[in-house]
Amino acid sequence: MRNKVDILKAVSEMNRIRILMMLCKKELCVCEITSILGLNTSTVSSHLSILKNAGLIEDTKNGKWINYNISKKMHSFTNDLLQLIINYFELEEQIKCDIEKLNNIDRYQIVQFNSKIKV
Repeated sequence: MRNKVDILKAVSEMNRIRILMMLCKKELCVCEITSILGLNTSTVSSHLSILKNAGLIEDTKNGKWINYNISKKMHSFTNDLLQLIINYFELEEQIKCDIEKLNNIDRYQIVQFNSKIKV
């Protein structure tokens, strides 16, 4: 029962719902998620850690990138909950806006832009 409560806690925050909805569409790195949400990297990393600990997402390393995606090893409760979240949130304006940004996001441009700012 405790595990189910932890999963429910993990999805009880708006930005984590937004992250899940984006990851349902596409694998993303922290910089892409940060750019879309407009949050600090540390805040996004904290949200990702909570979602990962709840078993909702997983990460994979690809060269210098750590990519996040929806977990392929979800239990039935977690999978059912994710489907419920998708059904209830996919028509929200904020989610639609995030998905539109997602379609135009380019991690290489983000990194290049951020490296110019730090100069």
